[in-house]
Formats: sequence, structure tokens, C-alpha cells
Amino acid sequence: MSERKRTKTQRAILHAAKVLYEKQGVGNVPFDDIAETAGVCRTTVFNHFADAAELQQALAVAEIGELIEFGEESSLKGIALIYALLDKLIDDTANYPRVMARLANATILGGEGGRVSEIERLIARQYEQEFGAGLAKARVSASMLAQMTLGFYYGQVNHQLAFGLPFESEPMRKEMRVMMQLLLRGLRADI
Repeated sequence: MSERKRTKTQRAILHAAKVLYEKQGVGNVPFDDIAETAGVCRTTVFNHFADAAELQQALAVAEIGELIEFGEESSLKGIALIYALLDKLIDDTANYPRVMARLANATILGGEGGRVSEIERLIARQYEQEFGAGLAKARVSASMLAQMTLGFYYGQVNHQLAFGLPFESEPMRKEMRVMMQLLLRGLRADI
């Protein structure tokens, strides 16, 4: 099998898993169902993933990778890119709340810390680009701002889950904008 075909098949399996996990719950989907939805045989799924844990790990890596790729390929810079990254995270969360909540939980607990740190560094670079030397005057690092920004996202997901609230893009985006505006207002006041 060519590498291109292997990658295409793996993407189909991951997409099928993501859709089914959302409908049925992450722990409730047998490989047979994933294979059928992906249009491949069960053996093909096992050729790509040894077990459900490996498949879920690959899904987390793929989701984070898509976000990083989006950020690196975007023509946006600075705060505009940070907002676009948050919007993409929120949209993915609204479309696949169970999967994204599981991903958020896994990353917080260290499941994909390496890749999540790439997102944090990407966001930190945007703060650095936007505010430059002003960050030292405000006595805050770009890294700390990136931590706070991702903390807003994780906090929002936790809030939606804890209170049984629906995952809807627009209200979540508006709330994220308010949190970010408060952060930026405080930062700009210190610069």
C-alpha cells in the first residue's frame, strides 16, 4: 500500500471514529462499526490501530495537528490568529463535544502534552508578535498569556460539561471574546 493511500485510509478511519464516538460515546464503539462507517474491513482498522486506546490517541494527535497546521498556514497574525485558533477550537468542540471534551481531558492529564505545547508556543509567538517589548513592561511573558488563553478554553469546556449546557458555537465564541477582551484590556493597561 502506498503511503498516500495509507494516509487516506487512516484519515477515513479517524473521521469515522470521531463521528461514531460523538453519537455513541467514546467507549461504546466497536471496531466493526468504525470499519463499516469508514468503508474498510475490520482487519484494515487493526492494521492501522492495535486497539481502541491507540485509535483514540491517534485521533487526539490528528485533532491537535489540524489546529497547528491551521495556525501555521494562516495569513492571520497576532491577536487575529489567536481569535481564529480559538474559534476553530470552539467550532470543533460544538460539533464534537464528547470527542473534544475527551481530548481536552487527555491533554490536561498529559496524554498529548508534546503536541499541546506546540499550540501553546504558536499562541505565545502571536502574543510576542502583537506586543513585543511591551510584555516585559507589563511583567508578563508571552508563554504565560498563552497558558491563560488555553486555560480559558479548557475552563469553558469544563463549565459547559459541569452545568450540562449545550455546546453551541456562537454563544461559546461570544463568551470567549469577553474573556479575551478582559485579558487584553488588562494587558494593554500595563503596557
